[in-house]
Amino acid sequence: MNSVFFKRFKLLFLLLTLPTFWTACNRPSVISLEGRTMGTSYHVQIVPVKGNSLSAQKIQTAVDSLLTVVNKQMSTYLQDSEISRFNRLRSVEPFKVSPSFLFVVKSALQIYRESDGAFDITVGPLVDLWGFGKKGQRFTPPDSLLIRETLKRVGSQYLKILRDSALCKLKPDLEIDLSAIAKGYGVDAVSRLLRSLNFRDFMVEIGGEVFAAGSKQGRPWRIGIDRPQYGAQPGVFVQAILNLQNRAVATSGDYRNFFEYKGKIYSHEIDPRTGFPVSNNTASVTVIAPDCMTADAMATAIMVMGAEKGLKWVNSKKDAEAFILLRGKDGKLSETMSSNFDGFIAR
Repeated sequence: MNSVFFKRFKLLFLLLTLPTFWTACNRPSVISLEGRTMGTSYHVQIVPVKGNSLSAQKIQTAVDSLLTVVNKQMSTYLQDSEISRFNRLRSVEPFKVSPSFLFVVKSALQIYRESDGAFDITVGPLVDLWGFGKKGQRFTPPDSLLIRETLKRVGSQYLKILRDSALCKLKPDLEIDLSAIAKGYGVDAVSRLLRSLNFRDFMVEIGGEVFAAGSKQGRPWRIGIDRPQYGAQPGVFVQAILNLQNRAVATSGDYRNFFEYKGKIYSHEIDPRTGFPVSNNTASVTVIAPDCMTADAMATAIMVMGAEKGLKWVNSKKDAEAFILLRGKDGKLSETMSSNFDGFIAR
């Protein structure tokens, strides 16, 4: 798969984990798995359960099989995936989709409504136009007329769910892209799989999106948030470290996928309502939520909404918290956060 699939170049998490230790019975205290999926990498750490004889190889086979199914549903880089076939359809006729695919779309439409359109899974044509999608890079802004024309193909209000089994386009050329929510869904799906295998303590990460269940050696899982410095490699500069138990975390940022033109930075974070990259000084947004799919989508939405509206939204929700880094005119970063985020920061 193309390396940019399911990447909105969100801020990659540095996974602060201790080396694997061995007990006197020569049994690893943590089972570590890794692989490739959704155009990026995944890492899983599992605390073994007494009496559970599943080998690491069998667990990884189950994880890989599950993620293959997710790709076949939601990858725009697979020609025969559900999403690719839906996007090729130039019709307003109903298109039947799988329950999992429908679940993700429903969730995306809910975030679209809650964010007043800041999160929109039909934004793909604008992302492509600005050179941040599958059609290749560009290094100059597109013509304003092209932006206005492309905006006519964008809008989740033109996407309808029929009979809880099908999608329908109100505009035949409408397309969807789940890259800002599907990695989070993948994390949740793997987490459900591990719970079904009777594991209670584990950490699942796909492309920087994380769910941490239970604890590791009796302590919360420690997850680092990268400092959003242009050109920095993932994990080199850490802004904060989080203690997480039974929570998901996702980050969206402006500094991994961008181009500079005449002294101005243009980020891949596109406002689907204007057709232009966001320019609200938001450098990164980290969201903690009960599930990773929600955290993933909310982080992208708040990047577009900006700190003031984004924090108001988060503070109105019972189980979500946000940590926002703002970039000043002098390039210096400042922090702001929701009411209870501070309780997750390791001291």
